[in-house]
Amino acid sequence: MKKLDIDRLTRAGVIYFNSKLEMLENLHCKMYRMNTLVSLSTHFHDYYQIWYVSKGEFVHTISNRQYRIRQGDLFLVPPFTLHRVQAFETEGEILGCEFMPSFINERFADPSGERRFFDAEYLRHFSQSDCTPHSQIAFDGVTDGRIRGLLQDMLGEYEERTPFFEIVLKASLLQLLSIIIRQVNGELVKAGFQKIERYRDTMNKVVEYIDRNAHEDIKLEHICAISNMSKPTICRLFKEWTGKTFNRYLVDLRISNALVLLQRPSMSITDVCYATGFNELAYFCRIFKKYTGISPNQFRKQVMGKPF
Repeated sequence: MKKLDIDRLTRAGVIYFNSKLEMLENLHCKMYRMNTLVSLSTHFHDYYQIWYVSKGEFVHTISNRQYRIRQGDLFLVPPFTLHRVQAFETEGEILGCEFMPSFINERFADPSGERRFFDAEYLRHFSQSDCTPHSQIAFDGVTDGRIRGLLQDMLGEYEERTPFFEIVLKASLLQLLSIIIRQVNGELVKAGFQKIERYRDTMNKVVEYIDRNAHEDIKLEHICAISNMSKPTICRLFKEWTGKTFNRYLVDLRISNALVLLQRPSMSITDVCYATGFNELAYFCRIFKKYTGISPNQFRKQVMGKPF
């Protein structure tokens, strides 16, 4: 939202809560407990807001849609999102968490910075223009207990200010966001689980074959035959299953095996090269140094306690 929009909205009577006033100077995260429910007219803020309802009920309006928030519900509101709260009773309890994106990662504070970094995934799911998936979230009993416990622990850390509480607070927030991300992407998680179960036996057989025969001249064609899949399909599934490409997994495994065999004085470096499936000494030495930073001969002297 541009500065001009903020000025226009505030002149129209819309409340703007600013993190510089709401949060501690050197901590871009705030925890609190509200023991009474209050109505809030249309407002917005420059931080993310999470409310978990421990007790009570109220109506939360966001993007012109109303949600009746009840005990056990949680909602997450992104920055600069117009919303309001209408409470019909005062009795209730809310555990609140508010944080700036920079609390997740300082790179969020750089307006010209690259947004494709790992920690961006914690907020990407909540930065869409459609707030529907996270405007009202209900959890099963076990997950609800985890959510409530996390928020209570975070509140305790925030209030007690024990040394290094900021680190604990951030770690708990990341865990909280991870749980919420899985909840609002339930169908995707379910599909992923079904996919894992569908291919579990096949992929376990493929990985076991590679682990057992890494010293042989394994080709991708062998893996296709074992799995009865095409090259594109097995390459995609293998990367999803192991986190590595077929070639990378095989080389990593061979290097790991070489590290073990090089500790056997009875085997020459050439013997280790062929025993691990490299079949070319120069290539083996080059890859080994690329992985470890030293040559096979230097590694052997190091583990044997001899000077280079």
